[in-house]
Amino acid sequence: MKIVRTLVLAATLTLPISGCANIQKLFEIGTASITNPVTPTMLKNAEDGMIVVFAGLNAYRDTCVKGLIPPDCRTIIQSIQVYTRQLPPLLIKARAFVRNNDQVNAVVIYNTILDLIESAKATAVKNNVRVI
Repeated sequence: MKIVRTLVLAATLTLPISGCANIQKLFEIGTASITNPVTPTMLKNAEDGMIVVFAGLNAYRDTCVKGLIPPDCRTIIQSIQVYTRQLPPLLIKARAFVRNNDQVNAVVIYNTILDLIESAKATAVKNNVRVI
């Protein structure tokens, strides 16, 4: 019963985001280049994608901590955290580069953020962790 409540809570938390924007669109942002510079809107879409992924992963972690799923979930969480722990500092740098219109560095950081989000999602999917 607790696992159902947790999953319902996770769905409830992510539904407002899905109502505002198409979730798939958040993850189909595409890469940036010098000819396709990083805009505040692109950065916001990447952040929204991170919020959705983190909400799903946090629900999984909470379910794991409560012992409602098999104990190997801790290993799975550690394999995903390799990617998720790198994201917040990169996001801070990306915001600064976009704000200062340093497009060369903004493009590099932005593409790195997208790669990390995709890697975290791929690792989650490979381990049967539903993120979205």
